[in-house]
Amino acid sequence: MGLITGPLRRRATGHFAGLTLLREDDANSFGVESAGKWQVRGNGNLALTKHELLFAQWVPNRLVRIPRDSIVEVTTARSHLGKTVFRDLLKVTWTTELGTQDSIALWVKDLDGWLEALRS
Repeated sequence: MGLITGPLRRRATGHFAGLTLLREDDANSFGVESAGKWQVRGNGNLALTKHELLFAQWVPNRLVRIPRDSIVEVTTARSHLGKTVFRDLLKVTWTTELGTQDSIALWVKDLDGWLEALRS
């Protein structure tokens, strides 16, 4: 691990302590729709448990928790909140506790694997 990324990755994966992970990978978030296009986006760790999808962002130290039973759609997108890397992104849409829909898009290395895991 790099001198900078190592501590950030360890801090992020600390959010998953005590959880039984079905899958975990590095990811790059293109943001949560409800936070708007001016939010800080970036690298972090994406994890899947039996009950939740979690994204622990490295900087700032932030955790997005999405209950799996609230997920309404798992798809791909080429951009999100005005940003693109000209590759397919994992896009997850869910219903919030307030009853509104929200979404997050992430670049992951194994897109097909994540789509399969989230759709099963």
